[in-house]
Amino acid sequence: MAMKVISFCLLIAISFLSYDIWAGRNGLKQYEEISANLLKAQQQSAKLQDRNQAVIDELNDLKQGNTAIEELARTELGLIREDETFFRILGDK
Repeated sequence: MAMKVISFCLLIAISFLSYDIWAGRNGLKQYEEISANLLKAQQQSAKLQDRNQAVIDELNDLKQGNTAIEELARTELGLIREDETFFRILGDK
């Protein structure tokens, strides 16, 4: 009889500890959620760092002179110089 009580108590203790490891506070489930959130944050941080670097590069170009300004005007606004001739080539459809 005493052995059955001890076995039952051990089974209850093991069950409680297993539940705590898998689903309890600071358990495996919470670890996986935090790991997924960390991965998302790292990816977002990398994107923002790339964007910041692009802005820094563009600022450096703008500080260096008119070449960068001219390039921006040509690519983003479609501007041409007075001594240039604009040609548009239409493809076959």
